[in-house]
Amino acid sequence: MRGRYRHLERVRTLDPVADCEEIYAAAVLREFPWDMLLALNLAFYRTYAIPSIATLIAGTGELTARPRKRADDTAILMYEMIIHGVDSERGRASVRQLNRIHQRFDITQDDYRYVLATLVVVPTRWVDRHGWRPLCCHEKAATAQFYSRMGRRMNIKDIPSGYAAFAEFFDDYERRFLAPSPAGTTLMNATTQLFKGRLPGRLARFAPTVANCLLDPPVRRAVGAAEPPLLARAVVGASLRTRAMIVRWFHGPRGVPFMADGIRTPSYPDGYAIEAVGPAS
Repeated sequence: MRGRYRHLERVRTLDPVADCEEIYAAAVLREFPWDMLLALNLAFYRTYAIPSIATLIAGTGELTARPRKRADDTAILMYEMIIHGVDSERGRASVRQLNRIHQRFDITQDDYRYVLATLVVVPTRWVDRHGWRPLCCHEKAATAQFYSRMGRRMNIKDIPSGYAAFAEFFDDYERRFLAPSPAGTTLMNATTQLFKGRLPGRLARFAPTVANCLLDPPVRRAVGAAEPPLLARAVVGASLRTRAMIVRWFHGPRGVPFMADGIRTPSYPDGYAIEAVGPAS
């Protein structure tokens, strides 16, 4: 497709540090909107496999009682920063809201760093494996810089420096702490029901199987998800490869960015104020 790599050519003229927000926004909103949306969700699901984080999330009751609203709240605060920039007025308001939500919990710096690392590493590896092209070195560096900037605004200490350091920290943390827990299983069951509601008609009954196919085997074991049948894994894998091929060869570069008309969610049909996003107390 003519001009398919136009955005990538633009990215390669930019500085991954100084222009990290522009580069990362282009990847999320223009180059890989579907992949990034799905992979950012998978990054959050991965935290269910860390018992200390899963226990904290389950203890709030928000995800199990109001899974749709919890998902919408997370998406709003993340995409506000991606669309407008971490240091924009709306970005700063989103950071303040995240800090307000988390301040009443005893969260370790290591767990904060791990969650930050999931947002860097999981989507990057997903796009490299399933996207219509892999991320270039500028995009990976900018992703790490974007989340480092967000982490500093959230007062997270000793943030890994660069993508390779994030990946090393991520892999080491999972080797040490990824394990089964009742809380992880509870959270994954609630999330699977939410995923089920996103599939049309008769396809909804396949939601648990599809969701399980998207998880790595160690994560499946940690959250108590069933091992999907070989046929299901083959169908999902083939579907992802086919989609990537179609996007690469038949889709032109996206002119209008994803969510250009605003962030719309079922939980806030009439819009929202950033200060009101999240649990009430």
